[in-house]
Amino acid sequence: MKGFTIFFAMLVGSLSLAIGLAIYDLTIRELDLSATATQSQYAIYAADAGAECVLYWDAWWNGGGSAFATSSQSAPPSSGATCLGQDIITDGTPPATYVPPSTSWENWALTLDTDSATTTFTLGLGSTATSACAVVEVGKEDQGGAIVTTIISRGFNVCAPNITPRVERRFEVRY
Repeated sequence: MKGFTIFFAMLVGSLSLAIGLAIYDLTIRELDLSATATQSQYAIYAADAGAECVLYWDAWWNGGGSAFATSSQSAPPSSGATCLGQDIITDGTPPATYVPPSTSWENWALTLDTDSATTTFTLGLGSTATSACAVVEVGKEDQGGAIVTTIISRGFNVCAPNITPRVERRFEVRY
């Protein structure tokens, strides 16, 4: 009888430990999944903010028209299009080639040819390297007299490229 009691106690203890470890493992996995979903939402909101900024200024610049160039014959305005308190036209100095987002939120570029233009800018949703941001490209092309606009807004949960986990979500709008 004494041997059976010790064996039964060890069996119940082992079973309880196994169930406890399984619940702990499940909890840790759910917390990781929840954190990933949260970071994904930050990236989606950043991408949405970038796209909405472009849609607004493309339709409402000075009561009509666009704040973005359509070709080398139509340069963009010098300033005035603001989103989240940032002037998306004048912030920063246009680099010769596209530069990945930095913590200063001041990267933009303009590429022009005779029948199209692409404007690229970074929209920061905060003032630190761990803030979300969006890198937005606005392409305008003259296709037989009709201007076709393509907006590609890539949102990041953190703007600095060396901070992990870095999640990217992308919206593309054409009209």
